[in-house]
Amino acid sequence: MYNYDSLRAVCNESNALSRTVIDEFLMYYVAQRESLPKELDLHFAPFRMVTKTFQPGWIEMIKAQYIAHRIFKKDGLIKRYLNHAAVKALTPTEQDYLKRQSEFPWRYSYSIIVANPAPDFYEMEDAFSWEPYLLYSPSISKTLSEGPVSLWFNLIGFNGACWQTFGPVISFRGFEPDDIFFFGTEINPEIATEEDLIADMEKNPITYTMLISGSQYPSIMNGEDQILQLVSEHQLEPLDTNGLRTDFTIEYSKGIYRLKFGAWAEPPHYAVAYYIEEDHRLLLTSLTDRGFQALVAGLNKHGLGLWTEPDIRVNLSMLTSIKTILGKELQLNPYEKYFTVKPNPSEQDSLNKLNRLLSLALPFINSGQEPDVQALAKETGVDEETARELLSNSIKRIKSLQKKVDKKRKK
Repeated sequence: MYNYDSLRAVCNESNALSRTVIDEFLMYYVAQRESLPKELDLHFAPFRMVTKTFQPGWIEMIKAQYIAHRIFKKDGLIKRYLNHAAVKALTPTEQDYLKRQSEFPWRYSYSIIVANPAPDFYEMEDAFSWEPYLLYSPSISKTLSEGPVSLWFNLIGFNGACWQTFGPVISFRGFEPDDIFFFGTEINPEIATEEDLIADMEKNPITYTMLISGSQYPSIMNGEDQILQLVSEHQLEPLDTNGLRTDFTIEYSKGIYRLKFGAWAEPPHYAVAYYIEEDHRLLLTSLTDRGFQALVAGLNKHGLGLWTEPDIRVNLSMLTSIKTILGKELQLNPYEKYFTVKPNPSEQDSLNKLNRLLSLALPFINSGQEPDVQALAKETGVDEETARELLSNSIKRIKSLQKKVDKKRKK
């Protein structure tokens, strides 16, 4: 059983030494001699558009964190500097502090909170090594006071009694370990295991830190179902699609069969399989966990023996972050387009007019004003009767939503 008062004293002493020895001296001393500012400029260069969205001061904190990691990571720079004259000029206590830090490498850790045994102390579990560790971090307490967090990303160092964070404490509202692993494989396709991911993160932390840009994206829910992208691919012997017709609605286009499994193929699940005839591949896709499991169960009922876990399980917000950070627009389902009916030019023109009508009317509706339907219909080329019906329904829907919001606020 820990004595948390004693632990807190150790942590406060370590913080004081860190400020004096690392923040005010060692980082600048090492950075200058190792040309780390130039190295950092190279790392940050590809992400200029991303960092524009960061809060003031975050870039400098990330740079300081990176420099500290370069010094204290496994086989880092610290051992090279322990015998430098400037380090030898520090007090014995300060030198001893640096020596102890050199014996326990600092590392980046994606983690989740398992328990909060005392104020500012957290029992953590690394999301990829599954290593448990005790962490002291008032910053985590402050962040949790502002809202729930699903995952943390921190640089941590050991003070002899427990671990502490150094630099910015990064929290994610909606990302999960699967999202981070998927992001890692988009950075480095050679990543195949959790060990590979940890090694890549230690080698290339700045790219992972750019996920700050998506840190406030929440999980998307539809009732009890979390909305994400689940994908699995299987190599099969030739598939007898006729045998599946008792349970599946089957369509065919350009050498591809689309297999829709009852209500699970409808919103919010969109659980659908695609069989590519030419190379005997089966692609399973779904936007919910329940939909994916139902689709697998439906196919396995016909003797396919498919693995129940998806190859990919990723939040839609991570796909957005990958586009923002890495410039990749991923298409995880390349086959649905063969079954999409495109509107003819006349239908598309009508749809465009209706969309413009709504966009012009919304500012009036949101401010509680009655839009001039006749004028808007004339401006957009929409039939006046159609415009009145559409806007009337829109106003009713918005008022209904506003009442629900007001009720929640009163509660």
